[in-house]
Amino acid sequence: NAVAEKQFELAEKFDPKDPTPWLYGAIKKQTENRPVEALHDLQKAIQLNGNRAVYRSKLALDEDLAARGAALGRIYNELGFQPRGLVEGWKAVAEEPADYTSHRLLSDSYSALPRHEIARVSELLQAQLLQPINITPVQPQLAESSLFLLSGVGPAALSLQEFNPLFDRNRFSLLASGLVGSNDTYSDEVVHSGLWDDFSYSLGQFHYQTRGYRKNNDIDANVYNAFVQGRATPWLNFQAEYRHRNTDTGDLDSLFETDDIIRDFQAGNRTRSRSDTYRFGVHVTPTPTSHVLGSFIHYNEFLSNELRSTLFDFDSRNDFQNSGNSGEVQYIQHVEFVKTVLGAGYYEANRPFANIHHGTGYLYSYVHYPESVHWTLGVSADGYDPGSDLAKNRRQVNPKFGVMWNITPNTLFRAAGFRTLKRSLLANQTLEPTQVSGFNQFYDDFDGTEATRWGVGLDQRFGTVLLAGVEVSRRNLKSPLLNDLGQIEDQKRKESVYRGYLLWTPHPRWAASAEYFRENFKTWAEFGPPDTETQAIPLSISYFDPIGIFGRLRTTFFRQRVEVEDGHASDGATFLDLNVGYRLPRRLGIVELQFLNLLDQGYRYQGLINRRPLQSSSVPSFMPFPPEFTVFARFTLAL
Repeated sequence: NAVAEKQFELAEKFDPKDPTPWLYGAIKKQTENRPVEALHDLQKAIQLNGNRAVYRSKLALDEDLAARGAALGRIYNELGFQPRGLVEGWKAVAEEPADYTSHRLLSDSYSALPRHEIARVSELLQAQLLQPINITPVQPQLAESSLFLLSGVGPAALSLQEFNPLFDRNRFSLLASGLVGSNDTYSDEVVHSGLWDDFSYSLGQFHYQTRGYRKNNDIDANVYNAFVQGRATPWLNFQAEYRHRNTDTGDLDSLFETDDIIRDFQAGNRTRSRSDTYRFGVHVTPTPTSHVLGSFIHYNEFLSNELRSTLFDFDSRNDFQNSGNSGEVQYIQHVEFVKTVLGAGYYEANRPFANIHHGTGYLYSYVHYPESVHWTLGVSADGYDPGSDLAKNRRQVNPKFGVMWNITPNTLFRAAGFRTLKRSLLANQTLEPTQVSGFNQFYDDFDGTEATRWGVGLDQRFGTVLLAGVEVSRRNLKSPLLNDLGQIEDQKRKESVYRGYLLWTPHPRWAASAEYFRENFKTWAEFGPPDTETQAIPLSISYFDPIGIFGRLRTTFFRQRVEVEDGHASDGATFLDLNVGYRLPRRLGIVELQFLNLLDQGYRYQGLINRRPLQSSSVPSFMPFPPEFTVFARFTLAL
């Protein structure tokens, strides 16, 4: 590293306007546990990117800027600055929708946001189809839309690209991670990958188990995957993936109010599932400015639900078999300052008492004009057949509009408005763009839900050490649900979200952040979920030492107000978390200790139950913080 750093310094001296040494210097410093210094170097590289116009085309410059933006976002995530990491991901996709690093960054960043599972695994699918042959291991947990994990609790982070070499070469690699913690929690993940000329592969295994925080709150999950990718010609890539998943869980949903009857059912309900996913993909590059992607997914699932009650001497078991196929094709074209994404897909799912069919088509145009503005203009069309006499067919055209405007080099304004129809997705993955100017399109709503969303945001940089931003958005929904009379009825709902952040790097070894989150949920139906108002204010300070030691202290003020039978009730707490760890030299891995809820705070929480479909692939209504003091130790080794 010392030799490399000397060469970077010479390059900066010989050509002060070239962004290249700043880029590679940033990557080097990131691997040395110097993310704040890496951040500043990468910001310099982006600032100098336009200087290469004398010998780089506009298309190549956009690709360079997208790659630098994706790298910048990854450093933001390491600093704990996820809000800004997302901004860089959105900007990078707008610059170059065919850049796989941008989609992978968004996938990794979405793991920190609630209700973004469809967007996370869909961005991963797009990144995998666009990526060249590489040695990056495919972690089994990556493509699974719900592994019943608390945020940040697993054997390893959802992205371990930081352990990969800067340049690919023929070799084999092994990635091993493990976790042990409170409540009999154990987890491990082992991935072996290899690269040989025009062929790469990855084999992985993931296991997670815990006793949980109350009776019948346990989890036992296993995932296995195999991934292969080949380059038949310089313009033709193909890939195939197989995933197998087994889960056995108790009752995981969280309710604000639990009477004796609910507690009785919570203590007796169990869900077991077994699924197999087969995926095939192709990436064709007919010209330097165009890409064709194809994806086919076949899915099989066996699901068993057990309902038990000692109060009512009730015991029943229902077994279900689900299967389906989906096919999608997408065309990406670059013409001067316009980039176009055109696609279509067809889905069929065989579920108990219903054979669902759904066709979709879409067109998105990313217009970069004038130089400081990115416009998103699009439309999608959906035809949804629920396969049941109770529900009606739905045909809907969905306009899309978004803008990202750099008012100044340090000020970004975002706004969007669009409509969606929740369609059936196999493995929750799709090739359609998941966001419009930074506002997510796909949520785990009930199939057939009609939704409109609008939002505005402002992101500001103050010099090189201070970042701030605010965002306001609203979703209006009409969800087809069974009412008390057993009839399908459109239930109106409204979700309003307010976010803000302040990020600070006052010293090369220190970083601090303050965030604000508020969600208001309201429904207009007697049989719907209760209205809620949820607020969280996390504050954190992080330390990074070049010898490899790092730490983060985080406190979160949390409160939730819930509609109850006789009015409203609220509950909340102040949570204190501490992470300390050591980054092994030469990118060999990480050892880390996590202390969650150090103050041992208990609280009541109304989760997402009745706000999302009751399917095995749905995210359960987890409490956002463990309701008691919890300790985890984990490690990651890369060979």
